[in-house]
Amino acid sequence: MRFRPEIDYYEILQVHPKASQEMVKKAYRTLMGELGGHPDLGGDEEHAKVINEAYTVLGDPELRRAYDRARVVRRPWGQPGSGAEPALRRAVEIGRKLALSAAVVAAALIVARVLRSPTLDLADLLAMLFVLMRIWGQVSSLGRT
Repeated sequence: MRFRPEIDYYEILQVHPKASQEMVKKAYRTLMGELGGHPDLGGDEEHAKVINEAYTVLGDPELRRAYDRARVVRRPWGQPGSGAEPALRRAVEIGRKLALSAAVVAAALIVARVLRSPTLDLADLLAMLFVLMRIWGQVSSLGRT
């Protein structure tokens, strides 16, 4: 069977690319049966064909390996699944954290200057650290969406 590497079969079956064969089978059965994907259960015939195609490719270990190889080759640099993804994503995340940290520190210094306090006391520093930790958590979670 031929497959189409431009279609993300993992997304269609809603499984991770490292999912086991059992998980792929379970996802297929859930989509077709419990969620009503099968045309006899009220599902769209075209969507059921795509789900069947995805299961046919991902359910066969040899076809799945060939699909994964073709899928990686077709992805442009910097997109999910490309070889540069982890390093690039990590660099962007560090850059965001540094930029936001500098913005928080600059804002704290401006507030201290406006209040005519040349130094920040311990409570201000702790508040700033709390804000930085919250920002870092939000920046880290942005990359996972």
